[in-house]
Amino acid sequence: MKAGFALIDITPDHPVWMVGYASRDHQSEGVYQNLRAGAIALSHRGGAALLLTSDIIGHSLAFAAETKALIADATGLLPNQIILTATHTHCAPFFYGWGMPGEVETDWAAEFQSKLIEVSLRAMKDLATARVQFTRGSSTFGVNRRTPDGKGGILFKANPDGPIDRDLDTLWFIDPDGEIRGTFTVYGCHATCRGEYLLGGDYPGFLCREMTKQTEAPAFFAMGCSGNIRPDFMSDNGFRGAEIEEIQEVGERMTREILQSLGNRREIDIKTVDVATAFHRLPYAKLPGKRKLEKVIDGEDKNLKIWANHFLDRLSNGPLPKSCPQEIQILSLNPEFRLVFIGGEILTEIGLHLKEAFAPATTVTVGYSNGLIAYVPGRETYDLGGYEVEGSYPYFLRPAPFTKDVEDRIVSTALALAGRQE
Repeated sequence: MKAGFALIDITPDHPVWMVGYASRDHQSEGVYQNLRAGAIALSHRGGAALLLTSDIIGHSLAFAAETKALIADATGLLPNQIILTATHTHCAPFFYGWGMPGEVETDWAAEFQSKLIEVSLRAMKDLATARVQFTRGSSTFGVNRRTPDGKGGILFKANPDGPIDRDLDTLWFIDPDGEIRGTFTVYGCHATCRGEYLLGGDYPGFLCREMTKQTEAPAFFAMGCSGNIRPDFMSDNGFRGAEIEEIQEVGERMTREILQSLGNRREIDIKTVDVATAFHRLPYAKLPGKRKLEKVIDGEDKNLKIWANHFLDRLSNGPLPKSCPQEIQILSLNPEFRLVFIGGEILTEIGLHLKEAFAPATTVTVGYSNGLIAYVPGRETYDLGGYEVEGSYPYFLRPAPFTKDVEDRIVSTALALAGRQE
């Protein structure tokens, strides 16, 4: 096959509003690590794909659709051959609407979109012969953040016994001389080591830089299914933010874990480069009415007021939607090796379910892809409720939580989509 790689700096050159924490009340104060976007171009026997990664929290559905169309127009690919992923850092610009404080940085959003087109073209120009190897290591980083309270509810607390996907997956692109041309790593743990007001790429940024240092090749990262997994920096009072030096150590430690897995690497027999894409809909639970929204506006929660005003405006133009579109893409390199890209903050249980459903084939699951629609909880999390199920949707400007069956809908859609590739 052929593969091409490119990286580009996307760091704002001035203070911007940041997204990821509802407690922020002013613009950024500096940069602890430059933000980057990257592109990996793949081509084989008429098939092609373009995989983009960015140090952002995620893309909106509208931004993803428009950006794919623009990249397709510039490169000659089809929009469904383009995959947008994110490292999910919470220290990046606020560039589309959220139900939290801040203003959309429209100028930066336009510049970011232009740079995604530029880096795509550069990766396409860089296409050269390569073979692909795969390693599946394991990382000790991160912990499930949902702990049953023993009363039928959930606590936002470290749960070492809770489900977590510790697969540390890496694709290695090797040139004909045996040299590494690039790497692409996927792991599922929130990039929330740090908050406050400095821009930066969190542990994925440090991991990529350390991988480049060790391999002398560009390194790329995309976030796995990690909606309920967070960094395990702890204090006596629970989770805490990390110092920059601590985050850098995580990146270095995870790089060592990746390199340790090289003894188990295997060659991927490339049969095709095929991207299958499908949109389906995730139903909402009970929608709010005008009376409920007006009551929220009369309350004191500023973030919920943003949410309520948004949907009151929507109601003035007609009924609220009953479901949300979600995009799923599957990149297949052969019938026994696939990467599944899913829109939303996908809980770890769903990623594990997908891997089991596709077994014995090897499956890499990537969340935060294309449209970051909301948290998407697993079936077994619903009865306990909690932030991911019933507390987070207003921040994503969704009218209500999703219904309990969304995990089954996702797995069914992904299996049907893979069936089209066989």
